[in-house]
Amino acid sequence: MLFNKDTVQMQAVRYALRPTEGYGHFFILASAQSGITTTDGLKDVEIGVSQGTVIEYVTDRLLEAAGLTADEIKTIAVPKIPDRMALLASGELKAGVLPDPLASLAVGQGAVIVADDSSHPEYGFSVLSFRKDVIDAHPKAVRAFLAAIEEATTLLNADPAKYANVLSEQKLVPPPLIGKFQVPPFPSAGVPTEEEWNDALAWAKGKGMLTVDVSYADSVNAALLP
Repeated sequence: MLFNKDTVQMQAVRYALRPTEGYGHFFILASAQSGITTTDGLKDVEIGVSQGTVIEYVTDRLLEAAGLTADEIKTIAVPKIPDRMALLASGELKAGVLPDPLASLAVGQGAVIVADDSSHPEYGFSVLSFRKDVIDAHPKAVRAFLAAIEEATTLLNADPAKYANVLSEQKLVPPPLIGKFQVPPFPSAGVPTEEEWNDALAWAKGKGMLTVDVSYADSVNAALLP
């Protein structure tokens, strides 16, 4: 979105990950020492996030959906995830937001899940994007890439245990989670909706990150999907 504020440079061509029931992507966690277990307990509590990112966006939207007002949502910049995890574990930070699988690791160390985006997949998804000039110059290659992603998605979703060794071989999850972490279902071919785009755009403008409307039609391209 930010890449396209002046001219179209990037296009989202597919969902990469999208939360589903029982499989969140981003988690609002409370430290074990905080005593916080519900979203009401997060009113006026500083929540560690990486500001100006999807993590801050998801935090705002999940807490708003839970009934908190903008004035009751307090975030503090803790850009580095290892720092966020360490501060949560020590109790110096009462709450913080982490992506999985690091959220699962933090829970194993005592953190408490207060909310996650599995009930609001419209907020916590990620996308695959290409530069517009690459799409224009090599559409067949991009289509082939997306076809391969679709094939891999089908195989993984059909039998995730068959490919569990990839998690350790490619160091995709922390060692303590090997054999424990459940791979989430991957989304089938699709792109963000215009409603999802407009909500993220409104948030970015509200934060002062953008001052102009960025076109959904120019920035999201579903034409290359298999």
